[in-house]
Amino acid sequence: MSEIIEAVQKQDPGSELVTLFDLEYADGSFAYFTSNYDSSTIQFRDSSGAAQTYISLPIEAEGFDISSDGSYSRPILTVANIASVFSDAIGMEFEELIGRRITRRLTLKKYLVGESGDSGAGNPPVEYPKTTYVLDRIKDKNIIQVTFELAAPFDIAGITVPRRQIISGGCPWKYQAASPTLSEENKRGGCIWHATGSYRSGNIYVNQKDEYIVSSALTFTTFSTSATAGSYYKTEKTGLTQVNSSGEYVTPSSTVYDYWQCLVDTSTTPSDTSSDWRRVRIYYGYSSASTYEAYTDTSYNEYVLYNSILWKVKTLTQDANAHNSTPDYNNYWTRGDACGKRVSSCSKRFHATPDGSGGVEITTTKETALPFGGFPASRTYK
Repeated sequence: MSEIIEAVQKQDPGSELVTLFDLEYADGSFAYFTSNYDSSTIQFRDSSGAAQTYISLPIEAEGFDISSDGSYSRPILTVANIASVFSDAIGMEFEELIGRRITRRLTLKKYLVGESGDSGAGNPPVEYPKTTYVLDRIKDKNIIQVTFELAAPFDIAGITVPRRQIISGGCPWKYQAASPTLSEENKRGGCIWHATGSYRSGNIYVNQKDEYIVSSALTFTTFSTSATAGSYYKTEKTGLTQVNSSGEYVTPSSTVYDYWQCLVDTSTTPSDTSSDWRRVRIYYGYSSASTYEAYTDTSYNEYVLYNSILWKVKTLTQDANAHNSTPDYNNYWTRGDACGKRVSSCSKRFHATPDGSGGVEITTTKETALPFGGFPASRTYK
């Protein structure tokens, strides 16, 4: 601490200020972001001296002033919402972050890993005192940006009991928190969807956009003039930009496809606006010897199945035999099977039937009731 104070007291400290954010989006799991744009990622050490990688994102933070009297400050954190940059980076919806802790860290650029002032692995970081807040509420949300209001962890006056806010058409339960794989004492809430997507003697995987994710081992025919109900097809996708393992934007290294399931016999060209088709995504069995690609349009980032859990590449392509990490909650992977928190998200799962080959039958099983009629906000209790 004395080292950084001595540096900033100089007329020219010789390095610019760097702002970092540690977001605990799940118990014991962190995402690391910075509002500095010198590079796509930077590294800074945690309290144990281990280097953590911070991803550069469009973030603006203000109101972090500290006063010895009066009310506690409630800082404002604004993140870009264009193409869901922030939520895609952590694999969660904004509403799921309410109540989570975020720590703001300040240091000088010269103390980042690899810079002249870095004291090396195993040594504590050189930084200002850290400040930790709770994401208290979403103050504003539009297609351009999302604004969170933060609160000090001990400034929780005025909260209501129960804490859960019920919104019509929105699910309040934590996804898979009451999975049959959990012991009774560890189950939370009402979402009973299996942690590995196991259902009806098969597996069902669905992403946040309510798109089915099916096995790459299925047969995908290049669409030409006609299609058969229940079969899978592909069409070439152009105009994508790949993000390589160094964070550089490049032309895709191989042909990229859109994948579709035909719902009725048709000669209509596959599209999201045609009722004859539904878009699907594909997953691969994980192998460290395979390359899994990421794009600026993260909808096309590739999915893998690892230890019975579906994962999706987060922001950087993972090169064969040089993966940054195996799939887990980290800066390189995010959960692929994720809930959109809508009635349709429940329906996609509980009304589906696996086809036994890693795909989904085109007919739905309507007689299966959704839990709680969908979820608590979907009907009135008396």
